[in-house]
Amino acid sequence: TTTTSTTTFTYEDPDYNFRIQVPSSWENTEQKLSGRRKAVFFTDPTSKNAEGTVETLGFVAYTPVRDDFTGLGSFGSVDQVAQTTILPKGELAGLDDASKMLSAVAKNNAYYFDYVATPVVPTEPGTASSSGGTVMTKTLKPLHFRTIFTLLPLKGSAGNTLVTVTLQTTEERYKDVKGIFDGVVDSYGKMK
Repeated sequence: TTTTSTTTFTYEDPDYNFRIQVPSSWENTEQKLSGRRKAVFFTDPTSKNAEGTVETLGFVAYTPVRDDFTGLGSFGSVDQVAQTTILPKGELAGLDDASKMLSAVAKNNAYYFDYVATPVVPTEPGTASSSGGTVMTKTLKPLHFRTIFTLLPLKGSAGNTLVTVTLQTTEERYKDVKGIFDGVVDSYGKMK
């Protein structure tokens, strides 16, 4: 399969009946966590910065939810989820936050988000408390995110699982990978 002249492979999850197309050059790892939770990571090994940190990656996170969460509306509207769940909450800790939601759309039984976050983090662990003192912070590079937020049933099980597909890169790299991100997001769907 080809997406913006990038060779892809299909990541399929038969337990949750969905698939996405991911660049075949990206490395894939999976971590199983307690309580039916797991995370699948896709990293672009060619996107390492000078410190060796991968700057372009994707992941699928699986989080079981209570039985009364029967549809996406249980979390709120797409705009409510965008503001309360998706965007960082640095301002709540008294930190400047230049995050911006670019779009929030509900379609295909999922919420689709496109946003930029400029993380501001404490320079010393544990200093972002409510102690009332001055918190020393640093601003990280702006990051561009594309997220799919959906509620899917686990095959052969009662209840639903929040499945989120997230792609991220630095804002400066985004123009180079936008077509790839579009291809991954557009490929999301049920397995045939």
